[in-house]
Amino acid sequence: MLRARRRQLRAAVLLLCLLVVGLACGLIIQQRLELRRGAMVRAELYARVIEGHASRTVTSAGGTLRVLSESPLLLAAALDRPALSKLLAEQLPGQPALRSISVMTGDGHILASSTPSDVGCRIEPARLAQPKGTPVREWLGPLLAVRSLGDLAGAQNGAVGLEVLPLVRRVEREAGELWLVALLNSDYFATQQELAVAETPLRPLMTDLRGHVLSTGDSALRPGQPLGRLPVFRRWLPAREQGSYIDMGSDGALAVSAFRASRQWPLLVLVEQPYALLHQQWLEQALWFGAGAAGICMLLSVLGRVADRGMRRERETQKQLLAAHDEIQRNQERFRAAFEQAAVGMLELGPDRRLLRVNSALCTLLGHEEAELLGMEFQALLHPDDGVASRHNITLLFSGEIGSLTQEERYRRKDGRSIWVRLNASLARAADGQPAFLLGIVEDVSARRHALRELERARQRELRIGARIQQTLLVQPPDQRVPGLWLSTFNQASQGIDGDFVEFLPLGDRGIDIVVGDVMGKGVSAALIGAATKMQISRCIAELMASPEHRDELPSPAQIVGAVSRALTPNLQQLEAFVTLCHLRIDSCAGTLTWVGCGHEEPMLLTATGSLKLLSNQHPPLGVLDEESFRQDTIDMAAEEALFMCSDGAVDALLPDGSRVGREQITALVTQLLRHVHTPAALLHLLRQRLQGRGAVFKDDLTMALAMRTPGEPHCSRRELPARLEAILDVRGLVEHRARQAGLAEEETALFVVACVEAFTNIVRHGQGRPADAPVELVVAIEDEALVVELVHLGEAFVAPEPAPPACFEDYPEGGFGMFIMHSATDRVEHLHECGVNTVRLTHKRFPAPSGIPA
Repeated sequence: MLRARRRQLRAAVLLLCLLVVGLACGLIIQQRLELRRGAMVRAELYARVIEGHASRTVTSAGGTLRVLSESPLLLAAALDRPALSKLLAEQLPGQPALRSISVMTGDGHILASSTPSDVGCRIEPARLAQPKGTPVREWLGPLLAVRSLGDLAGAQNGAVGLEVLPLVRRVEREAGELWLVALLNSDYFATQQELAVAETPLRPLMTDLRGHVLSTGDSALRPGQPLGRLPVFRRWLPAREQGSYIDMGSDGALAVSAFRASRQWPLLVLVEQPYALLHQQWLEQALWFGAGAAGICMLLSVLGRVADRGMRRERETQKQLLAAHDEIQRNQERFRAAFEQAAVGMLELGPDRRLLRVNSALCTLLGHEEAELLGMEFQALLHPDDGVASRHNITLLFSGEIGSLTQEERYRRKDGRSIWVRLNASLARAADGQPAFLLGIVEDVSARRHALRELERARQRELRIGARIQQTLLVQPPDQRVPGLWLSTFNQASQGIDGDFVEFLPLGDRGIDIVVGDVMGKGVSAALIGAATKMQISRCIAELMASPEHRDELPSPAQIVGAVSRALTPNLQQLEAFVTLCHLRIDSCAGTLTWVGCGHEEPMLLTATGSLKLLSNQHPPLGVLDEESFRQDTIDMAAEEALFMCSDGAVDALLPDGSRVGREQITALVTQLLRHVHTPAALLHLLRQRLQGRGAVFKDDLTMALAMRTPGEPHCSRRELPARLEAILDVRGLVEHRARQAGLAEEETALFVVACVEAFTNIVRHGQGRPADAPVELVVAIEDEALVVELVHLGEAFVAPEPAPPACFEDYPEGGFGMFIMHSATDRVEHLHECGVNTVRLTHKRFPAPSGIPA
């Protein structure tokens, strides 16, 4: 039986080889016919293109002559020859096919020409070969070997090496007949023909209807050479306008040729391809077909031998299949045992979303018996809040959009409790590739999730503690008692803890040093580096102050930054970190501002009028380079100027369209707010509010500081108070202190303090629209005739009720009694609102106080 099958196999291989050889021969013959047909079609296509271009070129020149024939200059009785020559010369630009245009009389005198040297010459009109028989208005003359029409007068035809084709138009007019003659460049036609067939083996040429060559790019042919022996002139013209054939070419060799005659002009375009190239291409393809047929025959032989060996191994394979079947049975038994005895829950879910099989561990986890779970819908086990997402993911798994599934969800036990589990599922498919069932492993993760929740609580607690530490170590509120300066800061960490820091170092009556900085990165590590930088600044200042050369004068900002750089740079380079920093000194006595910038966002010195001075950096960030010396710059700082500082978190904030806020918008907002807001804390928080109103998202740590220089009267104080009732003591203490300095009586002082406390209480309890972290600014000023207290805060405008005392005190303080106290204890109460900033101003008149009131 096996021997007979092997004989049949050999016969089949031999028959297939013969079939392949016959098919290859047929394809070779067909390919030869296709190549000949394709070459003829391609030649006809190029002939059509070249003929169309040549006809359009001649027609375009004829159109130019037709327009000129209607010109008043040409139809006038007395010709203005210079003007007419100028008109003819103006027609040449933009028409590369035209060599010259001339006007001549019927007896050959050239009256005007685009070539000035031709004017006055006389030629023989017969040289232009006017058609015999019926007169025509326009005709194409024979090929001329001249540069211009005037060359015909000197009998130079054929001596210049150039060929032109004359196009003549007869113009009838009352004063006599004139001829318009345009000379067309034969080289232009040859160039266009070569461009048309570039990168092809085609050979184009153009002749007249008698077979004389008019233009060609073939060096073996010359213009004027007769080709009347070609088959196209002997067989098809003038009966056919176009066609293709395989016969003798212009070079005498066999060629594939196509011709096309112009319908408007006596022109014929002939395109040839050497038949030898086509024959070579056919031989190459035939070789490939032969090689392919031989390869297929060899492959069939190899496959036959392989099949022969396969037959001999078939018997052995059958034995192996039987052994494999037995092994599969044993594997199924092992899987069944592993499924039943697994320590985690396992299930099989059918395409109809019903449980097909469960193990004892899953039954124990859910508190059900196996019989209760089998056939149950999987949805019945899911917590209602997790059902939609779980069903969606399982649907994706059964549809084949995902290969496996891992999700955490809640299952309901039989006793009603919910437990968190992790489901790892994959799909088992049947032999036809369709989903058979879902195999899932269910693991109880309740304990792990509880541990993760506790870990997250601990992390948040750590961040809160770190944030509180940072607020006390890195961004401390400035001293509000610096003479002539109002100071305020604002900080918002991107991750609860950041590396931005601000340090205010009062210099007594001379002014203050302000240090702003930003550590590369975010989080606890950046905060630690920021705290270390602040500590190093204080340490370097102490060391410099203790040195002999600084006993009588303060160390300059450049000296301080240089000492800090020398101490920190080696450590920062080891940590692969850097710190941007700007050290500023406001000298109130000298009215100057000195600074050293090290890669930090440049501070800005602004006024309410809109003037701006940018304090540029002189050095790179600390930790980048080992610099020995640092340079500082100094400018004047006039009264009522404001120094604004911010980190790159403000400038790099992202708007809803994805663009950066940028320095320009920050500068414009600060300048605009300075015109209406006169306290620093309100300005900073209002700036933050305006940026958020534009949809800005702060991706980085945000720190802003503002120093406003005031006239510096010693009887004006300002404090930033938290919007909490605990700050009432600060309000009471400052107002009471200034009231006594202003000379108010004890009873007046007590009542005025109560009024101020009541105003502050109303702001805390009833203020609307105030940001949660925005402070209330208390400004107390002793003027010549009054003691003025202002409470400045952000929020919605407040409309004060009438100050009439209430008839019932049960509604206190909302019943209006507080307003009655404020109006009774003061001479004037004002509620002002501008640009989102509320100001409660309480005024108490006083007798003029002597000068020199202490601060």
